[in-house]
Amino acid sequence: MMAASEQAGDATFDRGAQPPEMKEARVAEEIVQVVTTAEAHAILETLRCEYYKHIHDYNFPSDTLQRAANLIRQEKGTIDLEVAQELVHEFQRQKELILNNSPYPEVRAVVDPTDDPATPANTFRAWFLGSAFAILGTGIDQFFSLRYPSIFVVSYVAQLLSYPCGVFMAKALPTRAVPLGPLSFTLNPGPFNQKEHMVITIMSNVAYGGYNGTAYVTYMVQVLKLDMFFGNRTLADSAGWQILMALSTQLIGYGAAGVSRRILVYPAEMIWPRCLAQIALNKALHHDDGSRELSSGWKLSRNRFLLYAFGGMFLYFWLPNYLFNALSIFNWMTWISPENTKLAIITGSICGMGINPIPTLDWNWATSLLDPIVTPFFSTANVFAGAFIAVALAIIPVYWSNLFNSAHVPINSNYVFDNLGQPYNISRVLNEDFTLDEEAYKAYSVPYLSAASTVTYACNFALYLAALVHVGLYNHRDIARAFKNLLPFRSKTRQAEGDIHNRLMKRYNEAPHWWYMVILAVSFAMACCACTVWDTSMPVWGIVFALAMCFCLQVPIGIILAMTNVEVTLNVIAEFIGGYVLSGKPIANMMFKAFGYITCAQSIQFSAGLKMAHYCKIPPRLTFAIQTWATILGAFVSIGVNQWQLTHIKNVCAVDQEDRFSCPGTHSYFKATVIMGAIGPKRIFGPGQIYNSLTWGFLAGAMLPVPVYLLQRRFPDTWVRYVHIPVLFFGPLSLSPYNLSQLWPAFCLSWFFNLYIRRRMLGWWTRYAYVLTSAFASAIAVSGIVIFFAVQFRSVAKIDWWGNRVSYAGVDGGDSDQKCVLKQVPEGGF
Repeated sequence: MMAASEQAGDATFDRGAQPPEMKEARVAEEIVQVVTTAEAHAILETLRCEYYKHIHDYNFPSDTLQRAANLIRQEKGTIDLEVAQELVHEFQRQKELILNNSPYPEVRAVVDPTDDPATPANTFRAWFLGSAFAILGTGIDQFFSLRYPSIFVVSYVAQLLSYPCGVFMAKALPTRAVPLGPLSFTLNPGPFNQKEHMVITIMSNVAYGGYNGTAYVTYMVQVLKLDMFFGNRTLADSAGWQILMALSTQLIGYGAAGVSRRILVYPAEMIWPRCLAQIALNKALHHDDGSRELSSGWKLSRNRFLLYAFGGMFLYFWLPNYLFNALSIFNWMTWISPENTKLAIITGSICGMGINPIPTLDWNWATSLLDPIVTPFFSTANVFAGAFIAVALAIIPVYWSNLFNSAHVPINSNYVFDNLGQPYNISRVLNEDFTLDEEAYKAYSVPYLSAASTVTYACNFALYLAALVHVGLYNHRDIARAFKNLLPFRSKTRQAEGDIHNRLMKRYNEAPHWWYMVILAVSFAMACCACTVWDTSMPVWGIVFALAMCFCLQVPIGIILAMTNVEVTLNVIAEFIGGYVLSGKPIANMMFKAFGYITCAQSIQFSAGLKMAHYCKIPPRLTFAIQTWATILGAFVSIGVNQWQLTHIKNVCAVDQEDRFSCPGTHSYFKATVIMGAIGPKRIFGPGQIYNSLTWGFLAGAMLPVPVYLLQRRFPDTWVRYVHIPVLFFGPLSLSPYNLSQLWPAFCLSWFFNLYIRRRMLGWWTRYAYVLTSAFASAIAVSGIVIFFAVQFRSVAKIDWWGNRVSYAGVDGGDSDQKCVLKQVPEGGF
């Protein structure tokens, strides 16, 4: 010990004979470093658990996780102290963000971590404007749902137009109270505020669906009523049946959303990107946050930016939508040789696969399938990659090899064909009660699908099991924790108590679970009446079976949507299972699909509304009331507008309908009804049948998430981390009738905004990105409405020139003697 002390003293003398106080400071510093290193090692053990907790959170800061992965791999004795301390502080900052704000920059950009409970939300203005815009918006959204490409108004228009209305009412209405005893209220509680505005937005969003479309019963009515489909006007013209079906399918979904809110709404990692754009628009309209120094040099307020973006897109949309249609369907590669069938099949935007580097100059066309700003880039990349792989490695090879005789029909059609290559005439194989006539079916033809439809069916089969396995691997801890919170003795405990938004929402009374259970019970009774009072061939046990499937899958589907902005729908699996249990009964199959699919889709839609209310601190009981009321309004309006369309629009749902009301969704719905309902999956996908090999998709979907999960744990700091198998399988589902010309532009725009701009100009992206997409969506919707009623309806001012004709010229546009098929059906042959 003495020798060591002497050596230390000599070393100190050699450094310059430091004073005793300096020597003591140096020794203390060394002791602190040793203690800090020990603490860092201890904390790193804790952070190892935190690291693996967030490793599959695609929205968590990737640089933090990558540095943590590199550090964890090192031996403890080789860890750099400064790097360790910096990483520890970074994870601590993330924890503080979870406690006091949000670890996700997209959430921090638009959602305030504060709340003023005194701000009125349950006001006359909110109820009046919310109801008015729910009615108007539902009607407009239903009207354009038959158009190709569709213009979904969502709630942007209501959100935009309700602001000046609310401000006007705040100035014009009297402030005196309306005397109604305990229900007394004032017409004017003060300035129009953000909470009132979001109440209006939530009502509008619920009423006309936005992302799920209008009341699903309208598809059933269209297919039942029109002669080109079933032509069964007895059931389609029954107002009572339509009302019961619309209300039951919508409200069952709402009850299911309320039960699952502790899993899909309260956790901070369920960010719900689709809600953020609307909250950003709300903030832009009401106030400017003053953070101009974060805007990469831009000093423009959000309000003014919104006006400029809205005005510019409103005017520009006249070009591709009315004055110069070729800018929308920019199939310029087919103009080189309009009569070249193979060129049209590969590059065409109408009948082909849309492999085109510059397929459109129309924002509506480019974003018709995905919002490239709201959807995270990793999600958009997975969707496009899945679609491109399907086109290059499956659809084109299937078509060129004439597998399933697909080369005799268009490659990307969503129609069903017979053995002559003509649209399938379902009336030839149905009895008077709309059940299958076996002898007539054998004498006529089996149904044939396009190459794209065959591949999308296989991907659909893979998607559902992939979603279950994926969520089971990645989110099992979250689900287990949430189910614990559903236990009776913990019914008042919010999940993720440390999250700032949950803490703020504890100030308000929760909507009891039994409220949602009552909604479920009443809507189930209406569903039973709709199935039994009318001759539908749908048994009550079929409703129970369909709802059980919905309730089992809504949580995995909701988790995927909340984190990726990609919605997995149950339409195919619902009609597939319904076709087995209700074989040969197309009307019963449609109803089974409605209760199995749309109730789940509505549940997810309502969950998004609950999350929006959660972010904006709307009292839960008020949210329950406004969503229920808006749902009922929307159901009645959808039914009424749909009836008007089927009666007054000439040649509605025909392929060549002059105003583009060709009903692509209705044709897809009819195709599915024919295959799964009338004929049944046993005769299509069963053993020995033509499309039996497609059922291997179930096995592929169940197996693929496992190796990807293991690879992501082994290589967490590589691009493998962002591979999302369910979203990959979702990509091809947009095909037939859509193609890559709608997905490639979305991918490019998402790369530009959510990768390039976000990394280099985070301030600009944070301040303006969501405002931009909200402004463009609103402008397109308003401009489309003005154009249609001002100049297109009844051909008031139809412009006929080369720029409006060229996209539809030649094989791709159908203006040719040659069909868009690789092989012609021999004359007189099959």
